Amino acid sequence: MSNVSHPTRLLFAAVSLRKGSGGIAELSRQVFRSLREMHQNGQIELNVHVLEEAGPPEDDDLLTGDNLHFIRWFGGHRWKFALSLVAANSDLQLMDHVGLARLPGLMPRFLRKNYLLLIHGIEIWDNHRADYRRSAMKASLLIANSEYTAGKVRARYPNLPEIQVCHPGKDIPVGGRHAGDDGVNRPHGGLQQDPQGGLQPGPHAILIVGRLSAEQNHKGHDHLLEAMPLILQSVPDAQLVIAGEGDDQPRLENKVRELGLTDQVIFTGWVEEDELHRLYADCAVFAMLSTGDGFGLVFLEAMAHGTACVGLKTGSAAEIIEDGKTGVLVDRDDPRELAERLTEILSDPVHRTRLGQAGNILYESNFRGMNHVSRLQSILTEQTAIIH
Repeated sequence: MSNVSHPTRLLFAAVSLRKGSGGIAELSRQVFRSLREMHQNGQIELNVHVLEEAGPPEDDDLLTGDNLHFIRWFGGHRWKFALSLVAANSDLQLMDHVGLARLPGLMPRFLRKNYLLLIHGIEIWDNHRADYRRSAMKASLLIANSEYTAGKVRARYPNLPEIQVCHPGKDIPVGGRHAGDDGVNRPHGGLQQDPQGGLQPGPHAILIVGRLSAEQNHKGHDHLLEAMPLILQSVPDAQLVIAGEGDDQPRLENKVRELGLTDQVIFTGWVEEDELHRLYADCAVFAMLSTGDGFGLVFLEAMAHGTACVGLKTGSAAEIIEDGKTGVLVDRDDPRELAERLTEILSDPVHRTRLGQAGNILYESNFRGMNHVSRLQSILTEQTAIIH
């Protein structure tokens, strides 16, 4: 706590707080919960500026009530938003995307507010924009969602300021779970089925969840498809359920046909929250082999359902999954190893259940929303003390 007469005036700048708008928005919603708690406890004086939305979305349990007077909505007006950050009466600013700090990053030190940046993944480590690099360099602190992100960013920009890691968390309450980040959850849709009955997930279904993006096709869809013929040799009724939508779906569908997997692969398209919740619970295994995600919130969703998880050895999944105990880590560039590890899980229900239960225990103990709140509040408390 500060010794000054007023609590630290903290401004949280977010691109979006809309439910289902992607992984960054989902994390920002959790950050908002943390900050609101600090505000209610008198630790900070909170203001929130939201770029994309013009007002609170309807039927959003996070953004309801008459006590949200400290939120300003900018409806996509970028210059108004940027100028508001410069003019704000704040001691410290926390920004959920490096792009939001471009204008403050141009200002000389004596005019610039102290700001912290949340960094997530390829938006910072795979970006060659000079203004993004400048914005990151001028930050007082970078808060990374994983050691993996911190390492990738540090390798890209060696002279950055201090980076602290704050692993996210996610609350998925029974009976009211909200899943489907990263372009999967939408306000309409549902599991797409063949009019004649179509394919449905069976007892040996592998699930992958994520946006099917041609520009960012790093989640491992291709690797799972290429492993399927090998898996089918030992598990003839194995299926791959691809949940999500995007402009890369036609290419993936063509690949399915080329591999002769049309009877083993299900493209769900958009799915409602309840349907995705059911897919997590019903599929035997959740797998995502991403090289571009700084932290996989979808792993937390799967673990909350007690579903066995498979991730990448060299990615952020290694900070969530302990290989052989709370899940399985693989090398996606070795299709035979990938197929063998997935086959082991599919063929052994006892092993599969053990992995899922251990993953669920880890989720409950370390990756709930309250765990993230504690981690973030510790970092922010330290920062507010520094500026005073």
